[in-house]
Amino acid sequence: ILFQFWPLPCFVMAAELHYYGAQGRGQQIRYALVESGIEFNDISAPFPPTEEVRARWIELGGNLTTNVPLIVMGGRAYTQSSAAMRYVARKGGLVPADDELQYLCDNILAAVEDYRTEAYKPIFPALTGAPDAEKIAHLKENVLPKHFKNFERLLGEAEYFVDNKFSVADLGAFDILNNFSFNLFPSLESEFPKLIAFRNRVAARPKMAAYLKSEQFTKLMAFPCLE
Repeated sequence: ILFQFWPLPCFVMAAELHYYGAQGRGQQIRYALVESGIEFNDISAPFPPTEEVRARWIELGGNLTTNVPLIVMGGRAYTQSSAAMRYVARKGGLVPADDELQYLCDNILAAVEDYRTEAYKPIFPALTGAPDAEKIAHLKENVLPKHFKNFERLLGEAEYFVDNKFSVADLGAFDILNNFSFNLFPSLESEFPKLIAFRNRVAARPKMAAYLKSEQFTKLMAFPCLE
């Protein structure tokens, strides 16, 4: 009697992104997962989170400070949004092998984080129902123009920020253009045509375009217009 053995199917569990049901700091990780072709599920918590949810985050992430956004892949948890995004991006081949190009990616991402940190200052008061007119004006009139002129300088005439090839640096830049700037101040779009063209270019990439149209993205809370 001849026996034929069939290979067992390989089941790979989808990654889990633990965060709130909002874009926020978790969104750049989602973008990296999308462009890396890694299936993932959003494990969204209410804001503010319950004590049970907080306990679960500490159990997964282990940090006594901040644990989310947190990504679980292969049974292991990865914390700190920028580090988690870079980890996913390496999995997806979105980080260049060359040391100098890696530095340029890190440089762009650091500049992105500098701006994002400033943008949160008026965003949080607005979200809690106490918008601060002075902080909003400072972001619109001073912070955003200064940072975005620099981003246009860094982009130059290229389509992408590093070596004119799509990389993790572009995901970070796309995130702030999509949810930390022109959605807050639509009137400023006309002042930064290179960045608008870049944003549209990234949004039109096949995987990104499909994700942006999906309910997985559209159900997430975006930051409100501040004008």
